[in-house]
Amino acid sequence: MNEQGGCLYAFGKGSFIALAVVVLPGLLVYWYYDDLKARIDGISDLPVFHEMKHDFRTGAELAGATFKRELQQFYADTLLPATQTPVTAPKGTFWHRPMLEEELNLKLSRRNRSSAHAYLDYIEQHRDMALVEMKRTKIPASITLAQGLLETNAGRSVLATRGNNHFGIKCRARSGFRRDGRINDADFNFHSLAVDCMQMADDYSWDRFEVYQTAQDSYRRHSQLLQDRRYGWMLHRYEVGGVYHIDKAIYGQTEVPYYAAWSVGLKQSGYATARTYAEKLTLIIETYQLWRIDYEAVVSGE
Repeated sequence: MNEQGGCLYAFGKGSFIALAVVVLPGLLVYWYYDDLKARIDGISDLPVFHEMKHDFRTGAELAGATFKRELQQFYADTLLPATQTPVTAPKGTFWHRPMLEEELNLKLSRRNRSSAHAYLDYIEQHRDMALVEMKRTKIPASITLAQGLLETNAGRSVLATRGNNHFGIKCRARSGFRRDGRINDADFNFHSLAVDCMQMADDYSWDRFEVYQTAQDSYRRHSQLLQDRRYGWMLHRYEVGGVYHIDKAIYGQTEVPYYAAWSVGLKQSGYATARTYAEKLTLIIETYQLWRIDYEAVVSGE
């Protein structure tokens, strides 16, 4: 009896230890996998909620029966010159801050609510610039705003407050600038829309970023960059309202709305080095329903 009791006791003790050391942690990882992955990827620091796996939306249902014709007209129009300001739909046509704010307060954690208000403030402050650029260049306002939010922490970064640089655009280094072993401001050139370079550590401690007189110049510079051959291939491939196949899955999906395809395309084309850049952009657009703002550019009258 003692031996049997001892064996049963040892077996029970071993099972308990196995349960405590292996099974329970495994179950916790399974239950909280998305939260753990978000924390590892840096997404948990963003004031967003996680509903990406089965809840992609294009927003096409907003535009009504005439949307297809309006969309064709939108993409048929030639690009407007930078000096011409296009007409956009009245504010609040599709994107309503009070309604969205109420929804976010219910879904976001208390820790993220105050930061979410900063995100909403940024959207309200810069949405007109993004809409103007979308009407002028066909770059979705949702992508522009999401990049601005992510790159500047909703306008609160040093690069945005001191340099009016909302998209992390760097000054170009001249050829062979490191050969003499020393680096200074004269080794970098900035675009004609910029006025100077400022040093901030990014990939390297000596990185220089463009400085602009106004945020509007930064938005125009962003449009100019995304129209070049490196990124411009997406302009007519991923049109507003469409669902597209992508080779690299995002949130487990390969059939995704246009803005998710844009996000993946930006990452694959080398806009940012962050591994989850596309996921972060897509999550911001979904959380703050920035796709609604794209429709204000498409359905607005001229």
